[in-house]
Amino acid sequence: MPLPALNAYGTKVAGLTYLARSAAYALIVRNGRLALMRQDGKLDLPGGGIEGDETPEKAVVRECREEAGFEVAVEAFVGEVLQYFINTDGKPYANHARIYLADIVAERPETKVETDHETEWLTPLDALLALEKEGYAAVLLQALRNHLIDAG
Repeated sequence: MPLPALNAYGTKVAGLTYLARSAAYALIVRNGRLALMRQDGKLDLPGGGIEGDETPEKAVVRECREEAGFEVAVEAFVGEVLQYFINTDGKPYANHARIYLADIVAERPETKVETDHETEWLTPLDALLALEKEGYAAVLLQALRNHLIDAG
Protein backbone atom coordinates (compact mmCIF):
# COMPACT_ATOMS: atom_id res chain seq x y z
CA MET A 1 0.00 0.00 0.00
CA PRO A 2 1.61 3.33 -1.01
CA LEU A 3 1.90 5.94 1.70
CA PRO A 4 0.01 9.22 1.22
CA ALA A 5 1.91 12.43 0.53
CA LEU A 6 2.31 13.86 4.03
CA ASN A 7 4.82 16.02 5.83
CA ALA A 8 7.42 13.51 6.97
CA TYR A 9 9.37 13.63 10.23
CA GLY A 10 11.98 11.50 11.92
CA THR A 11 15.18 10.02 10.60
CA LYS A 12 14.83 7.41 7.89
CA VAL A 13 17.91 5.24 8.31
CA ALA A 14 19.39 3.96 5.05
CA GLY A 15 19.24 0.21 4.67
CA LEU A 16 16.23 -0.31 6.94
CA THR A 17 12.88 -1.45 5.59
CA TYR A 18 10.14 0.57 7.27
CA LEU A 19 6.79 -1.09 7.92
CA ALA A 20 3.82 1.03 6.83
CA ARG A 21 1.56 1.57 9.83
CA SER A 22 -1.66 3.52 10.27
CA ALA A 23 -2.13 5.02 13.71
CA ALA A 24 -4.31 7.47 15.61
CA TYR A 25 -3.53 9.70 18.59
CA ALA A 26 -5.30 12.08 20.95
CA LEU A 27 -4.69 15.59 22.17
CA ILE A 28 -6.41 15.56 25.57
CA VAL A 29 -6.42 18.77 27.60
CA ARG A 30 -7.63 18.95 31.19
CA ASN A 31 -7.17 21.94 33.48
CA GLY A 32 -4.81 23.56 30.99
CA ARG A 33 -2.54 20.52 30.75
CA LEU A 34 -2.02 18.01 27.96
CA ALA A 35 -1.96 14.25 28.61
CA LEU A 36 1.23 12.54 27.47
CA MET A 37 2.22 8.91 27.90
CA ARG A 38 5.64 8.03 29.30
CA GLN A 39 7.08 4.74 28.09
CA ASP A 40 10.74 3.76 28.35
CA GLY A 41 11.63 7.31 29.39
CA LYS A 42 10.05 8.90 26.30
CA LEU A 43 6.92 11.03 26.06
CA ASP A 44 4.32 10.41 23.37
CA LEU A 45 0.69 11.23 22.72
CA PRO A 46 -1.87 8.68 23.88
CA GLY A 47 -2.68 6.45 20.94
CA GLY A 48 -1.17 3.90 18.62
CA GLY A 49 -1.71 1.52 15.76
CA ILE A 50 -5.07 1.02 14.10
CA GLU A 51 -6.16 -2.62 14.32
CA GLY A 52 -8.08 -4.55 11.65
CA ASP A 53 -11.04 -2.61 10.26
CA GLU A 54 -11.01 -0.03 13.09
CA THR A 55 -11.58 3.59 12.19
CA PRO A 56 -8.95 6.06 13.43
CA GLU A 57 -11.52 7.43 15.89
CA LYS A 58 -12.22 3.96 17.33
CA ALA A 59 -8.47 3.36 17.62
CA VAL A 60 -8.13 6.56 19.68
CA VAL A 61 -10.90 5.38 22.03
CA ARG A 62 -9.33 1.91 22.43
CA GLU A 63 -5.76 3.17 22.84
CA CYS A 64 -6.72 5.78 25.46
CA ARG A 65 -8.53 3.05 27.40
CA GLU A 66 -5.63 0.57 27.15
CA GLU A 67 -2.80 3.04 27.85
CA ALA A 68 -4.37 5.33 30.45
CA GLY A 69 -7.73 3.97 31.58
CA PHE A 70 -9.48 6.96 29.97
CA GLU A 71 -12.85 6.68 28.26
CA VAL A 72 -12.74 9.46 25.67
CA ALA A 73 -15.05 11.17 23.22
CA VAL A 74 -13.22 11.95 19.99
CA GLU A 75 -13.78 15.50 18.82
CA ALA A 76 -12.17 17.34 15.89
CA PHE A 77 -9.53 16.00 13.53
CA VAL A 78 -6.40 18.15 13.98
CA GLY A 79 -3.85 16.87 11.47
CA GLU A 80 -1.79 14.01 10.12
CA VAL A 81 1.89 13.34 9.50
CA LEU A 82 4.22 10.59 8.45
CA GLN A 83 6.58 9.81 11.33
CA TYR A 84 9.58 7.50 10.87
CA PHE A 85 10.76 5.79 14.05
CA ILE A 86 12.17 2.61 15.53
CA ASN A 87 9.59 1.14 17.93
CA THR A 88 10.37 -0.26 21.39
CA ASP A 89 10.19 -3.74 19.82
CA GLY A 90 13.07 -2.74 17.49
CA LYS A 91 10.91 -2.60 14.35
CA PRO A 92 11.23 0.44 12.06
CA TYR A 93 7.90 2.08 11.20
CA ALA A 94 6.67 4.61 8.67
CA ASN A 95 3.77 5.70 10.85
CA HIS A 96 0.83 7.50 9.20
CA ALA A 97 -0.39 9.30 12.31
CA ARG A 98 -3.83 10.95 12.47
CA ILE A 99 -4.29 13.20 15.48
CA TYR A 100 -7.61 14.22 17.05
CA LEU A 101 -8.84 16.36 19.91
CA ALA A 102 -10.48 14.18 22.55
CA ASP A 103 -12.19 14.72 25.90
CA ILE A 104 -12.12 12.41 28.90
CA VAL A 105 -15.68 11.37 29.75
CA ALA A 106 -14.72 8.87 32.48
CA GLU A 107 -11.65 7.45 34.16
CA ARG A 108 -11.64 3.66 34.46
CA PRO A 109 -8.23 2.53 35.77
CA GLU A 110 -9.30 -1.12 35.60
CA THR A 111 -9.37 -0.89 31.77
CA LYS A 112 -5.70 0.10 31.57
CA VAL A 113 -3.75 -2.90 30.28
CA GLU A 114 -0.49 -1.33 29.11
CA THR A 115 1.26 -1.20 32.46
CA ASP A 116 4.46 0.23 30.96
CA HIS A 117 2.61 3.48 30.07
CA GLU A 118 2.26 6.26 32.65
CA THR A 119 0.22 9.41 32.15
CA GLU A 120 1.93 12.76 32.66
CA TRP A 121 0.20 16.13 32.44
CA LEU A 122 2.23 18.98 30.95
CA THR A 123 1.36 22.45 29.79
CA PRO A 124 0.90 22.43 26.00
CA LEU A 125 4.10 24.47 25.57
CA ASP A 126 6.11 22.07 27.76
CA ALA A 127 4.57 19.15 25.85
CA LEU A 128 5.62 20.75 22.57
CA LEU A 129 9.24 20.59 23.71
CA ALA A 130 9.00 17.22 25.47
CA LEU A 131 7.33 15.09 22.79
CA GLU A 132 9.74 12.51 21.44
CA LYS A 133 8.26 12.44 17.92
CA GLU A 134 8.66 15.77 16.17
CA GLY A 135 5.80 15.08 13.76
CA TYR A 136 3.35 14.91 16.65
CA ALA A 137 4.85 18.14 18.06
CA ALA A 138 4.25 19.76 14.66
CA VAL A 139 0.54 18.85 14.84
CA LEU A 140 0.37 20.13 18.43
CA LEU A 141 1.94 23.40 17.25
CA GLN A 142 -0.69 23.60 14.51
CA ALA A 143 -3.43 23.08 17.12
CA LEU A 144 -1.96 25.85 19.28
CA ARG A 145 -1.58 28.28 16.36
CA ASN A 146 -5.17 27.59 15.24
CA HIS A 147 -6.43 28.15 18.81
CA LEU A 148 -7.80 24.61 19.08
CA ILE A 149 -5.80 24.34 22.32
CA ASP A 150 -5.06 27.18 24.72
CA ALA A 151 -1.31 27.64 25.28
CA GLY A 152 -1.99 28.49 28.92
